[in-house]
Amino acid sequence: MKPSKIYSAFSDDERYEQTIHTIKALFNKGFTEVILIDNSTTSIDLEKLKRDSDQQLKAYHTPQYSFNNKGLNEALLILNHIDKLPESSPVFKISGRYYPNELFNLKDLPLMNNFDFIGVGEGFNQRVSYFSTRAYFVRNKQVLEQTLVLAIEEMLSYHKGVYGPVSLFKLAKSLFKKSLGASYQLSLEQAIAFILKEKKNFKLLHKINIDGAVAGFNQQAHISE
Repeated sequence: MKPSKIYSAFSDDERYEQTIHTIKALFNKGFTEVILIDNSTTSIDLEKLKRDSDQQLKAYHTPQYSFNNKGLNEALLILNHIDKLPESSPVFKISGRYYPNELFNLKDLPLMNNFDFIGVGEGFNQRVSYFSTRAYFVRNKQVLEQTLVLAIEEMLSYHKGVYGPVSLFKLAKSLFKKSLGASYQLSLEQAIAFILKEKKNFKLLHKINIDGAVAGFNQQAHISE
């Protein structure tokens, strides 16, 4: 069996340049330490990456099986490298294809003394909510680790819960007809939002001021968040 193939409108060279741009943008915004972790199955010259970024970059590459639920990959990737993060400092997580724009600044970091998570979210007054994992601030690596472990558990167990008539019917049906696997999984964004609503120690921003490009199935789109 092979991991599912992802069709992207970006070439490997374009993704590499996007990553270099993100690294340089972070240092230019005042970050003193940038840690890059990558789970692609293609080989990466980490020393070249460090030279091209012109900075004291810490980089780690761990090839990883690609699940259909990409949130599982992201959560596991971070957890596998959680020991590389500083012990007691706030963490700003950003995906490699995005970068802080001209409006971004570190003014939100002092707020980490009051909140576990700061980022962009939607639908927090609804049953199924969304917390963007493109970029967010988290109080420290301990909070990040605890949240991601819970998120994985929520992603995998959600299909067994009862949240209304439809889910009750599906659960009752499954009692009489066993099936392997999960019929439905939460995304990482939905799972983190669920956890944050339970813990109630977060701050939602209208914008976190990042830009970037997304691509899939040979289409590209610009994202500003």
